[in-house]
Amino acid sequence: MALALLLAVMIFTPLFRAGATPLAALTSQLLATGLIVVVLWSPQRIAITGLEAVVLLLLALLPVLYLVPLPTQIAELLPGRNSYAEAAALLPISDANTASTLAIYPGAASASLLALVVPLSVFLAARVLTPRQLNVLIGLVIAIAVLQALFGLVQYGIETGGGAAPIVEGAHTLAAVGTYANRNHLAGLIEMAVPVTLALLFHALSRLKSSAYADNSVKHAAASLGSRPGHGVILYAAVALLLIVGVVFTRSRTGIALTILAIILTAAVFSRMIGRKGALGPAGVVIVLALSAGIGIGLAPVLGRFSIEGLEADGRWQIFGATLRGVGALFPVGGGPGAFPFVFTAYQPLELGRAFVNRAHNDYLEWLFDFGVVGIVLAALVIVLFALQWRRIFGVDWSARATSIQVGCGIGVLLLGLHELVDYNLFTPANQVVFALLFSLFLSPPERLAESSEGMRRRKRNKPNLVPRSPSKPISAAPPPDQIENPFLRGP
Repeated sequence: MALALLLAVMIFTPLFRAGATPLAALTSQLLATGLIVVVLWSPQRIAITGLEAVVLLLLALLPVLYLVPLPTQIAELLPGRNSYAEAAALLPISDANTASTLAIYPGAASASLLALVVPLSVFLAARVLTPRQLNVLIGLVIAIAVLQALFGLVQYGIETGGGAAPIVEGAHTLAAVGTYANRNHLAGLIEMAVPVTLALLFHALSRLKSSAYADNSVKHAAASLGSRPGHGVILYAAVALLLIVGVVFTRSRTGIALTILAIILTAAVFSRMIGRKGALGPAGVVIVLALSAGIGIGLAPVLGRFSIEGLEADGRWQIFGATLRGVGALFPVGGGPGAFPFVFTAYQPLELGRAFVNRAHNDYLEWLFDFGVVGIVLAALVIVLFALQWRRIFGVDWSARATSIQVGCGIGVLLLGLHELVDYNLFTPANQVVFALLFSLFLSPPERLAESSEGMRRRKRNKPNLVPRSPSKPISAAPPPDQIENPFLRGP
């Protein structure tokens, strides 16, 4: 049941403007609520550490804390509330809406609490699923990214060829966006999927025998690619190439740059597995690293060709400066969850004119703007969790497929974290779902996943062969009746 609901959340959320429409968000939240109920009532133990539990509880309880009623006199003493108190004093008593909570806009805080239901449910559900079910979800993530990339390429071709209006209302034009409205958010999805795909590619490569790459062994190489690991190499290489092409046509500067980083970083991390004895060996490591560096160098000119426009005129820098002023004015409590779009106007610079700035284009700054010092503490805890898990993963055997997927998930989480320095992918429900799944899988105990994966392979190898033997070799032949020994006629 948990797997079915999780699949429903993952498949439905990206369909309608990446889950950003009110009806799509409501449907996703209802599905996620059912998923949380099923997970909490599941007889299986939710495998999370104490530090993870603390982070999840803080994340869920923060919006509730900001909605706790406060006396009006205390609320008015909070930093940054003076102008709101003065405005409220000018209104009739019956219409006054004074800030009686830590949150300047309680309605926005309530909406933020509802929005957290989707990623939290996905994170928890991933901890009660079996490794085989998690493999299905990873395949779904890659499939969604491939379909979005293909849809984006079709969009780009239609818009450049016939000048048609964007298929998704309000979306970026002359760029691949998929079902997203923002090209950077499609790039964010692909950034998360590329390292996982490359991890599976390198795992398949590590299972090919190094003899296939010796001198004068074209025949052996062809036979090796015809094996099951060889099929995986061909499949994942084709998928990775399609994803790279898809991110190029999003025309996202950061997306293209981080995809280059994903290729080089993943190849470098997996070189230890590719070069082990029985895999490709040292020569294979050199080939893989050279190819990854070559792809990165080849994409560098594409970065400038597609995405250089508007770099100097980008309004992010003015937004960053104004956001920092707001952080200082509201520190240490912040404006409350979801307050940024409503409160930022008080600090918006004249250079931005009358433009409505709905996001800070830097999730970390917006987090500080909304939560103040508590946001710093929570972000630090997440970073500690991330760093400690890398230490655990580097201490286990990487030959297991599940461990390779974990490493790919960790790199994908890192890349989206870097992207959030200049964007707001984590405010898009579709990317929230994928990020929560990858982060939960990355933080899972690597020993448990590796042992479960090895156990499944061992059971498969030891499964009895039920195929009947050839008629030319009968299983057994009964001796003639006259040759059957009678124990009662045996001599002393």
